Order: sequence, then structure tokens, then C-alpha cells
Amino acid sequence: MIPRLVDAPWSKIRNMSREELVESIKLSEGRTIAAEVVVTAPSLIDKVSNVELAAAFGADIIILNFYDVVTKHIVNLPEDIDSLRKLRDFLGRIIGVNLEPVKKDIAEKLGYTAGRLATVENAQIAVEDGVDIIVITANPMAKVSLRDISAALREIRDNVGDNVLILAGKMHLAGVYAEKLTSNVIQEFANNGADGILIPAPGTIPGTTLDFCRSLVEKAHEHGLLVMSCIGNSQEGADEETIRKIAFLGKMAGADIHHIGDSGYSSSVAQPENIMAYSIAIRGKRHTFRRMSQSILR
Repeated sequence: MIPRLVDAPWSKIRNMSREELVESIKLSEGRTIAAEVVVTAPSLIDKVSNVELAAAFGADIIILNFYDVVTKHIVNLPEDIDSLRKLRDFLGRIIGVNLEPVKKDIAEKLGYTAGRLATVENAQIAVEDGVDIIVITANPMAKVSLRDISAALREIRDNVGDNVLILAGKMHLAGVYAEKLTSNVIQEFANNGADGILIPAPGTIPGTTLDFCRSLVEKAHEHGLLVMSCIGNSQEGADEETIRKIAFLGKMAGADIHHIGDSGYSSSVAQPENIMAYSIAIRGKRHTFRRMSQSILR
């Protein structure tokens, strides 16, 4: 029997297949927290990495941003944690990696390394290294369109098979202003092999009302897709009351995963208190404190 992710210990989570992980998230009924971390940024607290900090304050899923799948560097992580598989067991958390279909000239201008791009080779490396989730998306100013994401999704799914969960979409406009996520795009993502989509959380991007987000969630769920409601515009650095309001709206919209971005005081990790506040808002202190305190040896 597949356990709910919201209350499963690491011994149950670590061996889940892609299909089991999807089902475990669905069974949790909108009570899954994902925290994004810029792995190249200095640690918020000395003598501990930002990924450890995010895990300690209640995240079920850690999404690595700016992560190069070739060099594998994460600031302030012990040197012997040299693979995503080892990182999973070090944190006792599901690990996701952002890969971005950025065009070569823009990637060079923005200082992207080759290991951050949404290529088949990089996806294969990540899967072989033990990643749970590949997130095909784009950072600010990357000028990546939904069509670019869809094309990368199709190519990656065709080549990595069914061994990894793939989420696709954007949590902000990423420098492309004349497009909007629609039901047709969601259907295309489903046809191209996505397990889930990213949407901006209600109230985070101009025009992302509760009703608009709810309509996207309903369409995604019709196709059996997960929905990750994302705070990706630096509101993750707002006050805790704002975080709670966004959490309630995301829950009302029907999101399966609630994502908090990486820009707290700086582009690194959200304030730990905000990760915890987000978690408490969508699932209460019981489930939050369990995830925070439960030994990864259980």
C-alpha cells in the first residue's frame, strides 16, 4: 500500500518509483511542500548548507536551482556528498533539479554553465545520479517560452523514459511577456510526457487570480497531472502573514504541491520561518513538526 507523503518516513519514501511518488503526493491532498534553493549562494547560517536549512524547516522536496549536473557543486555541503543519490539520504528528502531550455546566446550572456541546460544529456546524468524530479522551467530574464519548455519536455521524456518524475512550466514570465498558460498548453504538456505542471501561485504574478489558477488546476487534473503552485517572484521574502494568505489561495485553487522560492534576504533560500509558516498553513503543526523532527533513519 502506497503511504501518503505527508506522513511517510524516509525509509518508505526513498524507494518509491515515479508512479508511487505521484500517487503518494496525490494521497496527501495538497499537503506537500517544496523549497527551492540556489546551490551556488552563500549559506544563510554558518556551518550548515541552505539545502539542510530548507529540509529542517519542513520541506518535503528540495529543488536545486543553479545546479550544474556535471560539477555537482552545492555550497557548504560535505565533500563526500558527491551525488544526488547521496544528497537524498543525507537530507532524507526528495530531490529535484531545475533544467532550463535557454538559447545558447542568452545562456552565455547570463552566465549559465552547460550543466544547467535542459538537454537530454544533462537529464540522463541527473537520472543516473539519483534525482527524483526534473523541473523544466526558466529563471528570470532567460527569455524561455512555454513552447521551448514543451519541446525540451518531449525530447527529455523520450530519452529518459519513465524513471523520473518531470514537472514543466514557469512560476513567472521569465522575460517572455506576450504569452499565458492555457488549457491547450496544459494538454500539450500532458501529451509530451509531463507528470505535472508549474503555475504561479495566486497573487504572485499580475493577473494570477484565484479563479484563473483554479481553472488551470482543473484542466491539469483532468489530464491526471500534478500541479505545483509556485512563489517565484521574491514574495517568499515577505512577512509570514502574506505567506499564509498565498498558501490558503493555493490550497483553494487545488494545488498538489506548494512551492516556495529561493529569494529570501537574497537569492539563496527563503527565510526558514517562512518555509515553516507555509507548511503550517497548509497542513498544521502536527505534520509540519513531524517532517521537521523525524529522524531520517526511521
